[in-house]
Amino acid sequence: MPRLSLRIVFTLIILGAALFFTTRIGLGFAYAQLNLPGLPVWFPPVWQQALNSPRPAKPTPGKTPSVIPQHFEEPDGSGMVGTYQPKGSTLTAGNAFFTSLGSNGRTCFTCHQPQSGWAMNPSSAMAIFAATNGNDPLFAPVDGANCPDLGANAQSLSQKAMASSELLMKGNIRIFLPVPSNAQYKIRILRDPYGCEKSAEYGLPAGIISMYRRVLNATNLTRNAVAVPSPAPQGDIMWDGREPTLESQFRDATLGHAQASTPPSNAEIDQGVDFETGLFTAQEFDRKVGSLSTLPAAGGPINLSLLGPPNVPEPSAVFTQYQGWVASANASRASINRGETIFNSKLFIVNGVAGFNDAISNGVPLFGSVPGPLTVTCSTCHNSIDVGSDTIGGPRHLGIGDNSSADKSGFQSTATALPPTPDQPLLAFDCPVGSIPYFSDQVTI
Repeated sequence: MPRLSLRIVFTLIILGAALFFTTRIGLGFAYAQLNLPGLPVWFPPVWQQALNSPRPAKPTPGKTPSVIPQHFEEPDGSGMVGTYQPKGSTLTAGNAFFTSLGSNGRTCFTCHQPQSGWAMNPSSAMAIFAATNGNDPLFAPVDGANCPDLGANAQSLSQKAMASSELLMKGNIRIFLPVPSNAQYKIRILRDPYGCEKSAEYGLPAGIISMYRRVLNATNLTRNAVAVPSPAPQGDIMWDGREPTLESQFRDATLGHAQASTPPSNAEIDQGVDFETGLFTAQEFDRKVGSLSTLPAAGGPINLSLLGPPNVPEPSAVFTQYQGWVASANASRASINRGETIFNSKLFIVNGVAGFNDAISNGVPLFGSVPGPLTVTCSTCHNSIDVGSDTIGGPRHLGIGDNSSADKSGFQSTATALPPTPDQPLLAFDCPVGSIPYFSDQVTI
C-alpha cells in the first residue's frame, strides 16, 4: 500500500461535496434490497441507517394550517417576509407536502416553514421545542438529534435540548453519507463532539460519516433549480448537488428524513414538487424603508413570480428591483440602490478558485475564454435573477471552511485558515501520494 503522506483536514461543513462526487464513481455497498429503480448510488446505505434509527417516543406534531393563502406575510428580524402562490391558495389536507408519508410523524412542513423562508432557523426551532417540550417530529433522533442514540436516550427537557443542540443553536440537521468503498483516502477522526463519528452503528465503523447543515429553502425553486421532467439534471439543488432532480430529492427526503419504508407514489411526488415550485418568497417590508414592493421599488414575492424565463443566469445585472430608488430622499432606500449597483457592476479579479477558474465544460472554459484569472462582478456567481443563488452547477473551492491555508490544489492559490468551531466534527483525509492529480509533491495540510 502506498505510504500515506498527504494529510488533508476539512471541517465537515464542506465534506458532503467531496463524498458525493467520489461516490458517483463507484460504491461497493451490498444493499440490493434497497436498490429501488432511480435511487442515487449513494442513497441505499443512508436509507438503511434511517430505517435502523430509533423513532420519536412520543411525537407531538405542531399545528399545520388548513390553508396556505395565496399571499401572506410573516414577521422576521427586519420586518415582514412575504410568500406568494401564482396558482392560488393551497389546501393542506391531503397534500403530499403536508402529509406524513413516513414512520416518525414528519411532513415536509415540519422542517420547511414560512416564517423561516420555507426553511428552518434557530428561532423557529426553539419556539417549536418550547411549544412541544422537545417532542415535535422536527427533533426525531434520526437527524434532528446530533446523533440518533443521543436523541433516543434523552429523557429530561435539558437532555433533549443538549441532544438537539445543532438544530436549536444553528438550525442544523444531521446529514449522514457513506464513505465510498473505492475512496482515494483514509479517514481519521480528529474530533467527535457527539460520539457519532466513532459510533459502531452510526459512524465511520459502519461506513458513514455525519455533518451538520442548515435546512434549505423550499421556495423560489424555479429561480435556482430547473423544474423540468425527471431525470434531467436540475443544477445544484442540495448544498453538494447530490440530488439530480427535485423529484428525486422529494422521494429521498421521504425515505430518509421521514424514515419511510416505501417510497411515495409518483402522484405524491408530483404534488409535493408542484407545491414547492409554486412558492415565491421575498422580503416585503422593512422597518427602515417601508414597503419593498410599492413602485418605484419592485421587490417582494409577487414581483419575483413575474420574472422570466426562470433558471437563466444573468451575470451582468442580477438585481434590478430597486433602480427606482436611485434619487430617493430616504437615506436607507438610497443605500439599498447603491448596494444593488455595486453588486451588479463592481469589478474585481478572481483567481485560484478551483471549480471556477479552471472549470471546463465539453472542452470549453465555463466562465472565461481561457482558464486563469477572471474579471467578475458579484453577479457572476450569484446569477439567479433577483434571488442571487447560482444557477450554474458544480462545486467551487472557496476555502471558507476547510482550514487549509496551505492548499494549492489545481488553481487553488489561496484558502482561508479558519479555526474549526469545537461543536463541529473534524476529520483528516490521508491520501497516498499520486492518488490525487492536484498534488505532485508531498504536502501536509
